[in-house]
Amino acid sequence: MNATERASIPIGSDTREQSWAILGVDYEDRVVSKLARQRQVHLNGSEICLPTAITNAFLRGEGSKTFAAQVNVRPKQIPSVFGEIADFNLRDTFADLVRRDFIDGKPSFTVIDIKATRAARSFHKTQVAYYAILLSQVLSERKIEGTVSQFGEIWRIPDNGDASGDGHQVDSFPLAPYIRLVESFVGQTLPKIAAREVSPGTDETFFHLYFKCEQCAYLTHCLTAIDPERPPNKRDVSAVAGLSHEGKRALLDHGIRSVKSLAERAQGIGKMDGVGWSLSRRAEQLIARARAINAGHIQAGAEEQTFLMPPRSDVSIYLLADHDPVDDGLATLGYLLVRDGTVEETIKVLPTADRKAEADALIEVFSKVIADLQIVDAHNQALSDDDSGALFAHIYLYEPSEANALQNAVKRHLSDARIRTGLLHLVRIFPPEELVPEPEFRGMNHLPATAVRTVIEQLFAVPTAVSYDLRQVSQAMANDGLIPKPYAPSEPFHRPFSSLLSIEVTRGIREGRKDHVAIADVEDDVRGRLNALREIVEWLQKDNRDRTDRSERPTLRLNKLPFRLQATFDPLEAGDLDILRALELLENRAGMLDTLIRLAKPASSRRDNGNAIGPLFLIGINKTKMGRVFVFRRPAEAMDVDLEGGLGLVLSDGSPDVLLDPRRWPDLSCQLMDPGPNDDTGMLRVSVWNSVFDSPTMKDLVRRLDKDGWWIDRTFVDFNSPKVARFIDYLAGEAA
Repeated sequence: MNATERASIPIGSDTREQSWAILGVDYEDRVVSKLARQRQVHLNGSEICLPTAITNAFLRGEGSKTFAAQVNVRPKQIPSVFGEIADFNLRDTFADLVRRDFIDGKPSFTVIDIKATRAARSFHKTQVAYYAILLSQVLSERKIEGTVSQFGEIWRIPDNGDASGDGHQVDSFPLAPYIRLVESFVGQTLPKIAAREVSPGTDETFFHLYFKCEQCAYLTHCLTAIDPERPPNKRDVSAVAGLSHEGKRALLDHGIRSVKSLAERAQGIGKMDGVGWSLSRRAEQLIARARAINAGHIQAGAEEQTFLMPPRSDVSIYLLADHDPVDDGLATLGYLLVRDGTVEETIKVLPTADRKAEADALIEVFSKVIADLQIVDAHNQALSDDDSGALFAHIYLYEPSEANALQNAVKRHLSDARIRTGLLHLVRIFPPEELVPEPEFRGMNHLPATAVRTVIEQLFAVPTAVSYDLRQVSQAMANDGLIPKPYAPSEPFHRPFSSLLSIEVTRGIREGRKDHVAIADVEDDVRGRLNALREIVEWLQKDNRDRTDRSERPTLRLNKLPFRLQATFDPLEAGDLDILRALELLENRAGMLDTLIRLAKPASSRRDNGNAIGPLFLIGINKTKMGRVFVFRRPAEAMDVDLEGGLGLVLSDGSPDVLLDPRRWPDLSCQLMDPGPNDDTGMLRVSVWNSVFDSPTMKDLVRRLDKDGWWIDRTFVDFNSPKVARFIDYLAGEAA
């Protein structure tokens, strides 16, 4: 639709130029300008695109210049792949760069798109494929013998650079898969789009709201469909958090369009044919969330308990991290310590992309983390192991992405001696078994941190459009009287789908714009998020205590021991080989912790993610010379889970109480077998060694479970760390 048609309906849109778009244009201009200084480039100058005469000469192979910028690749005729679509035409389409090479004397053209991004995404590559299709049509119409290369290129921000420079990194990729995507879209989806009616009072277009919509000019138009002021029977089903595009299409196909219809009429929708993988796996959770929105209150979720959060933390450490995707660095770092009602905070705002400043901020914050945990350790050392006065410590973040941002920040500074020494302290905080002789540290009672968003998603259905927005979640909890004060961001910090610092705020500060947000305001925003996170954590623990007092089933099941630092490894006396050993062991611990976090999730979630098979029904146990063969029948919902060839498989009752103790894994180990000659597709054969079958753990399971409730899970296996440790020990011996 052209602008006049849209205005006549009307369809509102945000015509303000976004900072990410300005950044992309500026970065492209710098890259092309640098290229023009180094190579032969046809530039469009003050024109919106390269003049037609220059474009034609370049495509015919005339002249010596290798590149052409802003080439209009719109053909006169619509390419045949578009088929016959009524009332449809192509708009002007400009390729950032086209490179000309000569193969056997004939020109070959490579389409290049310049992106101010750290990674070439599939939608970037699909855009290049679309340009390539159009360029091929242009060459055909103008009877030019040249060809379009089978490869496209994305020129992006270099891994070791930033968007303020003019350097670029080339990601080359084959066009064929993405051309097929375009052909599929224009052949199947586009005709359906073109057939939809859009007129005053009628909008038949398919839409679905999710976080990517934040950059769309028509967001305000679509947001009206999920406005909380709408009654549930008029509120579009997009309002339900976690619903995918494909899931929404499936719901529409079954006549489910509103939140109310999903809440009241969708029972069993996940088991219907043709609803797709995403909806079939998440139907129960989505229905629970729709019911919460329908009722306007937080309700019980699909799961009754979580093993990702402890019921008690006497010393609570809250961390917050905002990431700037353009500079690939931290924008903020927040730390809140709560102990005995006292609160200490440290908030760092990084107004530049300076790597030293980022390292300094990491050192300052994590030095406080380590120092505060050392105080807890000293307190607990003075007590006996079973003293009721021992302190429990735990770390909390809201978003898993914040933990990733912190982890990547540490990786960027491994060359900094202060960071490397800090890693050795982390070994003491999360003691690896290889360094710890004390038996009480050998269990995994040191899961270091909890992403609170994941806990809320497991236990509750919250009436919000997204669960990863602390603003919406805390507001819903405050509305129900669960917490006193929600996170309420001021206008510059308000985002429709996230509470993390927006790129508009970050870039405004780092680019020194006149109207940028004040640093003090950013600090207040970070403080508000930390305090809201604290209130949510304290309510979750209070709710768990209240349930226990009423003799109900507790919700928080992560059983931690009182905090103790591992005492046999001294970071201050560490040499280079100690640092190397610590890095390897931390890599091992990271893999182990990822596995334990996965195993702590409900059994159905592990199965739906392809990491578990169950619940299995035991048909029989056959004795062999080397062990036993368990013969199971698997349920329909586990038929497509494939753990074949997987290492580290264990046979159990699927309970995190069993799975979260790595010491038990050897007593549960198993291997999947090939099916027998008469087995149908629902049968599963599992072998265990005699030593496993005779272990107390397996004997208890066989006695207790009998036929029903067996599960196979994938655990953690690391063959490399012991070898690396032995090699480092060898080097240490040689050095001695």
